[in-house]
Amino acid sequence: MAEYYCVKCKTKREMKDAERVTMKNGKPALKGKCAVCGTTINSILGAEKKA
Repeated sequence: MAEYYCVKCKTKREMKDAERVTMKNGKPALKGKCAVCGTTINSILGAEKKA
């Protein structure tokens, strides 16, 4: 499983309950909880290419 930076732990941690969301500007992101402290982690994904 991929690791993402947790601001509260100040290190990379695994994300649990990760779900794909779309931000207000239309870009995709991943939203979940830190496996250790439970803080919300957001990770911006690359823009999807339109054909």
